[in-house]
Amino acid sequence: MADEVKFHKKRFPKNSVLVNEGEQGEYAYLIVKGKVEIRKGFSSNNPQTLATRTRGDVVGELALFDNRPHIASVVAVEDTEVNAISREEFCSRLESMDPVMRGIMTLLVARVRQMTDELMNDEPDVNWAKWRG
Repeated sequence: MADEVKFHKKRFPKNSVLVNEGEQGEYAYLIVKGKVEIRKGFSSNNPQTLATRTRGDVVGELALFDNRPHIASVVAVEDTEVNAISREEFCSRLESMDPVMRGIMTLLVARVRQMTDELMNDEPDVNWAKWRG
């Protein structure tokens, strides 16, 4: 019996926010058409674009894997169409995975979060010994 796909289509106009940094994730999105940017500190004085994602890419999934808030915002930079998968459906599919593979996926998500945190907190050190006036 074929597995019923439980996605639904959503459209986001240019400049709309698909995912808000710091909020709990309710959906993961498979981009069907358009382009989005993943931005850290979107509402701050110094937002940073971490990546651009297009057709075939998935965004918003980390928060569904580990039930932690989104690490960045996702903003449509073009009119964008996605297939959305709910948290409930995502978790149901995750639970049906082989336990070893699920554990590996959980570890990978934790590493991505750790690397992102380290990257965003990595401020350049000033070496005054090499400074020339």
